[in-house]
Amino acid sequence: MVYDMIVPTSIDIMLPESTRAGLNTDDQKKAIDYMYGSMLDETKKVNIYDTLMSHNDEYLYFRTDHHWTALGAYYAYVQFCNVKGITPHDLSDYEVSQYTGFLGSFYNDGGKPQAMADDPDTVNAYHPVSSTAAMKYGSSEDSELTGGKVIFDESTAAASLKYGAFIMGDNPFTVIENPEVSNGQSCIVVKESFGNAFVPFLVDHYQTVYVVDYRYYGGSVSALAKAKGVTDVLFVNNLSAIRGSYQMGKLAGVK
Repeated sequence: MVYDMIVPTSIDIMLPESTRAGLNTDDQKKAIDYMYGSMLDETKKVNIYDTLMSHNDEYLYFRTDHHWTALGAYYAYVQFCNVKGITPHDLSDYEVSQYTGFLGSFYNDGGKPQAMADDPDTVNAYHPVSSTAAMKYGSSEDSELTGGKVIFDESTAAASLKYGAFIMGDNPFTVIENPEVSNGQSCIVVKESFGNAFVPFLVDHYQTVYVVDYRYYGGSVSALAKAKGVTDVLFVNNLSAIRGSYQMGKLAGVK
């Protein structure tokens, strides 16, 4: 089964409509609805816009960075489970690691304003419930893979690097094996960096999760799916990925 999840950016979810009206920005909900309407009926649409909007008084996006938080990704995971027809874990089921002092892309691109430096973000990382899940990553499925961690300890990392706690950042190819699951199901996640915070929640539901960052992966997702006999393919991409032909060309290149 093929699933598609389009992630709105923080400007649409976190800013009041009155504020957005004064900015040079389009209605992301309309854009998402248009894209879903253009997809094949066989594609399962995981529409998370209303889900995130209903929680927009919570810490869903970082203030100093363009990414969503793991809490935002969790609510998206719950909606994915609803579409797939499986039971999500409660937030209270997870062990949480906190990495304070995160200053992300908005901070760096905005000239490192002191107000942000004085009030940095915290990266809250939820570990898979399945404690024995093992991760490896590399340049491709045929390369020599390096052992990694689904949640990596970034407590001593530089302020700008703490989002790397999730699946150790943007690697071309990642595989996570979960010996505690025996349902015969596997999934390929095709993503950019927004997918990093989402993947840890999937680990508890699949024997194997393959993660492809389409910006750096040189292979074919369809060929990988056939070779591995995967049951699901999930596209997780934030809306700004359509802003130019380069990103779209990269995504089209992994088909």
